Amino acid sequence: MLRYDLTIVAEHDFRVRHCLLTKHGVEEKDIKYAISHSQALSQCDNYLRARGITPKATYDTAGSAKIISKAIRGEAFGRQLPEGCTPENTAAIASDLAGQTFGLECKAEGIEDDDSNFTRFLLLGRTGVVQHLNKKIPSKTSLVFTLPNSAGALYKSLACFSLREIDMSKIESRPMSAGLLNYLRFRNTVTQMGGEGGTASSRVKDMPRFRYCFYLDILESELDERVQNALHHLREQSDYCRILGSYPANSRLVGPVADAVEALNAANAGKKVDSNDLRLKSLPSDDEDARKLNIGFVGYGSFGQYLSKKMSSHHKLRCIDPLDKSKEAEENGIDYHPMFDMSNFLQGLDVVVITVPMIELEETLESLPLDKLRNKLIVEVCPLNSYPRAVLSRMLPADADILCTNPMFGPGIIGNHPTDLPLDGLPFVYEKVRIADTRRADCFLSIFERARCQMVEMAAEDHDSYVADAEFVTHLTGRLLDRNLLPVTPVCSREYSALCDVADMTANDTFDLFYGMFKYNDRAKELLNKMRDNLASVERKLAAKEAYLAASAEMKNTDRQKLLAECRMLLREVAKSTGTPVEKLESALPSASPSPTEEKK
Repeated sequence: MLRYDLTIVAEHDFRVRHCLLTKHGVEEKDIKYAISHSQALSQCDNYLRARGITPKATYDTAGSAKIISKAIRGEAFGRQLPEGCTPENTAAIASDLAGQTFGLECKAEGIEDDDSNFTRFLLLGRTGVVQHLNKKIPSKTSLVFTLPNSAGALYKSLACFSLREIDMSKIESRPMSAGLLNYLRFRNTVTQMGGEGGTASSRVKDMPRFRYCFYLDILESELDERVQNALHHLREQSDYCRILGSYPANSRLVGPVADAVEALNAANAGKKVDSNDLRLKSLPSDDEDARKLNIGFVGYGSFGQYLSKKMSSHHKLRCIDPLDKSKEAEENGIDYHPMFDMSNFLQGLDVVVITVPMIELEETLESLPLDKLRNKLIVEVCPLNSYPRAVLSRMLPADADILCTNPMFGPGIIGNHPTDLPLDGLPFVYEKVRIADTRRADCFLSIFERARCQMVEMAAEDHDSYVADAEFVTHLTGRLLDRNLLPVTPVCSREYSALCDVADMTANDTFDLFYGMFKYNDRAKELLNKMRDNLASVERKLAAKEAYLAASAEMKNTDRQKLLAECRMLLREVAKSTGTPVEKLESALPSASPSPTEEKK
C-alpha cells in the first residue's frame, strides 16, 4: 500500500477452520505425515502431537491438497510430495473448500488448537469511503507513520491520541521499505539544503541505518474533529505520515462497495451460484500493466532520446523536432515526424511529453494546434515546475490533463557509460496538476515505478523551494569546472572524485537548460553574486595569508639583525677587558642572513 495509491474501504475477520484431508479410503490411524503451510501446521500442533503425526512444511495450505490430489493421479505436480510421503500415509491440512475442489476426503474438521483463530482481510480500492461514514456507523482508521530517532518519540506520538481519548485497536512496527527510506533521505536532504546547523551531507549521515514504520488502527472516523486534531499533532512529530483508509468496522460495507455487492447478489438471485461467478479474475492494475500508451515527444534532444530508450520496450513512441532527428529516432526504434506533419503526429496520442528547454516552452506551445491536445495527457520535464505549471494551465484547453515532473536523472548522470543503467533509487518528482483520466496518468507514472525510482509527489512551489537553488548551484559549479582544471590522476580522494562527477553530470546538458534555471529562479542572481563574493573572499584570504607570512619572515630577519648587533657590542666590551682580539670573538657569531635550515626552523 505504500507503493500504490490505494486505500482501505472495508475489513473482514474470517474464521479459519483447518481440516484434515486425505485420499478416499485412507484410515486416520495410517496417517504418518501432515503437509501444509508452516503457519497452519503450528496452529494444529497439539492435534498432530496427540496422534503422532509428523508435520512437513510446504508452500501453501490449498497447494498441499493439490499436491496429494495430483500424486493420486500420478501427475508430475504430485512429485512435490516431501521425502517419505505418499498419498496413502499423508494428509493435507487445508480448508474444506480445498478438499471439495481437489476431491479429497475430510477426516476431521476444526483441528486448530485455538478456536478463536481469525485472519483479518482488507478490501482495497482507488477511492475511499470515508464520505459515506456517519456517527452511527462504527468506524476504523488505519495509518502508517515514521518517527525521528529520538528518546520518547513513540510515547509522544501515541499521546496525540490518548490525550484526546481516542481508542486504539492495533499498533505494530515493521522494517521500512527501501523505497520509503530513500524518499525520507531525499526529503531530509532537500528540505534542509538551505537551513542552518551543518551541511546536508552531515544530516544524511545522522539518519539511522535502519528505520521502522508504525502501523496504527484507531476506532474513529478520519472526519472526526478529535482525530483531525490528533493527526495534525502527529504530523508535526513524524517524518512521514499517511492515512491508509477510514472504513466501517466489523465486516460492514458502505457506499459504492455495498451497492456493488447488492447488485451481485441480485444478479445471482434465484439461480445456483457458481463460485467462479464470485471470483475476482483480474485487477485494474493488471490492465494498466498490459496497457500500451501512444506517447509522443515534442523535442527530441538528448533528454528526449534518453527517456524514449526507457519507454520503448513497453509503449509505442513517436517524436517531432524542428531539426532532422530521423537517424536518432530510427536508432531508438521510434517514428520521426517533421514539424509540417504536426497533425499526423498528434493523431491518436495518449500522452504528449514536452522535452524542450524551459525558455522555449511557451513558444513551443504556441506552435502546437491546441485544439488537438484535448483529452490528452500533457507532461513537462523541466528542472523547475512553477513556471511550466503556470504556462500549461494558462495555455492548454481545460479538458487537457497536466502532469508536471522533474526526473532527477538523465544522460548527464550516466556519463560515458551505457544509458541502460538502472534508475533504482533516483528521484522522480511529480505533481498531478489537472488529471481527469487517472488510469492513464497512473499508467504513465508506472513506467518509472517499475524502474524503482523514488516517486515523490510534491507541489510545484515546494519542489522549487527545495530544489531550484541546489540545482542552479550544482550546474553553475559544473560549468565553472572543466577537464583542464580536473586532470585525470591514477589516485584521487573521494572529494576530487565527487567534483569530477559534478563536472561530468553537467557536461552533456545544454546551455539553454542552464539559462532556464537562471531566468526562472528569482534567487539565481543572488546566488551568482554570492558565489562571486565567496570566490573574492577566498582570494582575499589567500592574499592576506601570503602577506602575513612574508611580514613574519621580514620581522624575524629584523629581530635577528638587532640581536647580532647587540652581541657584537658585548663582545667588543669583553675584548677590551680581556685583551682578546675582537675579530677572534666575532668569528663565533652566525652570519646576518639565516641559512635555509635555520629559516625552516
